[in-house]
Amino acid sequence: MKKFTNLLILSALALFACKKEDKTPEPPVLTFVNASLSSDKSYAIVNFEFFDNDGDLGLRQNESTGEQEYNLFVEYYEKLNGSWAKKSPIITYNSGTNEYDTTVFHLRVPFIENEAGKSLKGETNVLLLYNPFTLSDTIRYELMLKDRALRSSNVITTSEIILN
Repeated sequence: MKKFTNLLILSALALFACKKEDKTPEPPVLTFVNASLSSDKSYAIVNFEFFDNDGDLGLRQNESTGEQEYNLFVEYYEKLNGSWAKKSPIITYNSGTNEYDTTVFHLRVPFIENEAGKSLKGETNVLLLYNPFTLSDTIRYELMLKDRALRSSNVITTSEIILN
């Protein structure tokens, strides 16, 4: 019986030792840190941490079309009568040109040089505009990052940012 038990344990160890490591690519992970207004109240500052297991973050300058025009997607919200309303993109009418202007909040995170297969971890600030003509005194943002393989991160939501 002892031989059988030892053989069973040895077989189980051999089976697990031969198991291939799972190298399934994972999407980036974002963690919200804080949000505030600039001292002159002209823009918001959003601070967040990022982690990417396979380290393929950022776009090169020549990667600027189609799905790679932006890689940090930002949605802008205003609090009106106690409820959040998505307000991005902001569309305004330019009476001088008789055309509509559209303001989007999406950004391009520049290419981050990295050894192949190495994970990336860091913290960054992004400077974001808001609608200066809003009737709301409170805003927030939602952010999502795509890596070069177009895998989408989780969505983070900022804390409330008081404008007045």
